[in-house]
Amino acid sequence: MSEEIAQAETASEKTTKAGKTAGKEAKKEEPQGPSYTGYDADFFVAPQDLFKAVEKLDQTGFFLEDVSCIDMQEGFQIVYHFDRFDQPGRVGIRVMVSKDNPEVPSIYDIYPGAAWHERECYDFFGVRFKGHPNLLPLLLAPDHDGPPPLLKDESSLKDMHQLYPDRAHSPVSVDSQEFIQAITNCSNKPGRDKS
Repeated sequence: MSEEIAQAETASEKTTKAGKTAGKEAKKEEPQGPSYTGYDADFFVAPQDLFKAVEKLDQTGFFLEDVSCIDMQEGFQIVYHFDRFDQPGRVGIRVMVSKDNPEVPSIYDIYPGAAWHERECYDFFGVRFKGHPNLLPLLLAPDHDGPPPLLKDESSLKDMHQLYPDRAHSPVSVDSQEFIQAITNCSNKPGRDKS
């Protein structure tokens, strides 16, 4: 009888090991994350081309979702998110500015709602928005005299290749056919959940 129990235990162990191996193989075949990243198009543009890029987005029917800032080894990355109501197609515009002269054109004249977002980036990172009509602290006390509170320690800063390992970081020409076609047809990209 003990021989039968031993054989049953051996068979059970083999079944368990086979199940674990099959599970590992199945995990390898599963997709690693969603195919839709949140953007239908995403571009780096030069600071001097930002206003022109935003004008083209406005002319194509986009609205501004938000403006944010990332403190990185290379400088500050200002990130703008745009979308459309009638024909959804989310676009990200990224601009890098140096920490020595953290200034980028304000887009207030095109999207007045940007005023609040730009003031927040000014408060927390010290980025100046040239042409902003009222670049005063939004959330910090007017007499705040320390460094901007969201600056990272040097040891915590990531570089472009760490944050965006699989993409080019060179600014695109906002007059190029690539840029114009991408913002015109971005909602037609496969992988966007249309439901």
